[in-house]
Amino acid sequence: MNGGVNIWAITPEERSKHDRQFDSLTPTLGYVSGEQARRFFIQSGLPASVLAEIWTLADLTNDGRMDRLEFSIAMKLIKLQLQGQALPPALPDIMKQTPTPSILTSSARFGKPRLCAISASPKMEGSGI
Repeated sequence: MNGGVNIWAITPEERSKHDRQFDSLTPTLGYVSGEQARRFFIQSGLPASVLAEIWTLADLTNDGRMDRLEFSIAMKLIKLQLQGQALPPALPDIMKQTPTPSILTSSARFGKPRLCAISASPKMEGSGI
């Protein structure tokens, strides 16, 4: 990507937002059902056929439910699709990685560089619609 930002990378900020949305669906044992996810994703206004493609890409284990990572991947793909980005033929590896800060930010109060905070969460497996 010529040193630029990879559009497929999920930022820590996006992951945090996705985690809040995931939690709002009251997951059971770390998963939301395919039906819970479908009802949430349909709110995007994307056609069911596009959401099915997104599900296929985000569904890492083909188990009919989604964990945090899979949900976040689906949300990122929905966002990109709404912005006019075509879906990839296969899930980019970068989407499966834990979000990491891409740049240093400066602390206005102290003028010292610092890394953006990242919430630590273990990678979980699961999915489905």
